[in-house]
Amino acid sequence: MAPLGYIEVLDAKGNVAERIGIDAFPITVGRAYSNHVVVDDPYVCPAHLAIEPDEQGRLIARDLNSVNGLRANMDGKRVASLEVQSGTLFRIGHTLMRYRSIDYSLAPTLIDRENGASRLASPYVAACAGLVVFLLLCLDSFLGTVERVTVAKVVSEPLTTLSMLLIWSGLWSLASRIVVSRLHFFEHATIAGCAIASFSVLSAVAEWVEFLFPVIPALWIAGIFGIGLILAGLVYGHLRFASTMRWRSRLWTALLVSTAMVGVSVISDYAGRSKFSNVMEFTGIVKPIDAAWLPTISIDRFIDNNKRLKSDLDALAQKAKATQP
Repeated sequence: MAPLGYIEVLDAKGNVAERIGIDAFPITVGRAYSNHVVVDDPYVCPAHLAIEPDEQGRLIARDLNSVNGLRANMDGKRVASLEVQSGTLFRIGHTLMRYRSIDYSLAPTLIDRENGASRLASPYVAACAGLVVFLLLCLDSFLGTVERVTVAKVVSEPLTTLSMLLIWSGLWSLASRIVVSRLHFFEHATIAGCAIASFSVLSAVAEWVEFLFPVIPALWIAGIFGIGLILAGLVYGHLRFASTMRWRSRLWTALLVSTAMVGVSVISDYAGRSKFSNVMEFTGIVKPIDAAWLPTISIDRFIDNNKRLKSDLDALAQKAKATQP
């Protein structure tokens, strides 16, 4: 015989911890083993609640003179009886419960990421993200010095950063393996690579904006809000593949972690200042053009230009001397 509905026992977050099928009414709920629904809660009486239809066919939950009573919703007032419909929440003792009928309308089925819904799972996407990060870091290394550089010097620092990225992704993959029984290495590598690329682009853009428009505190805005959003996105993305948390829980966790890290960074920077100044601190380097790219002239032309310049200067000096009183 198919059940008429289910009594759901919910946890503190509102997730279903247990479902008990109901084949017929009336039923009783309590801590005693003689009940149809047995609740393991010391604040629930042995015979705490009865659910039965009334003359109009409505389901009514009725308190059986319990010590702690019946409460509507999670924190509702104590009531003697309550009409129960599909989705009705009620609490007895410290136990939150809900009734669902078998014709309850379900939410749409989620698409399994393992069946191709996530493009981040592709190794080609991870490889492209790693290549973009490598090229950006190489460009930053090349532009970050005014000395003559070699290929080995340009790629050494980016390779170190890529190694740290792989280690970081491996640690998150291990967490994914423990929690959700899947590695998700390519997903974690792509997320970390996108975060590094975003951070590099944000830093360069903020420094140049503040250099060109000193009235705009671009570095401060990027340091507080931009980096904060990148950190939040990084944590949220990793938790998506390394936890079973709902998206709202992941979002709040990511925002809290990002806020804490940015706050600690701001406090540390404030405490580490030896002096205060209103002078703009611009850390970007304007790299000079390589000499091989500059146009060259012959020695004879260079000497002729110098002679012409000397003649012009002598003429100006003579003119200035002649006009003096």
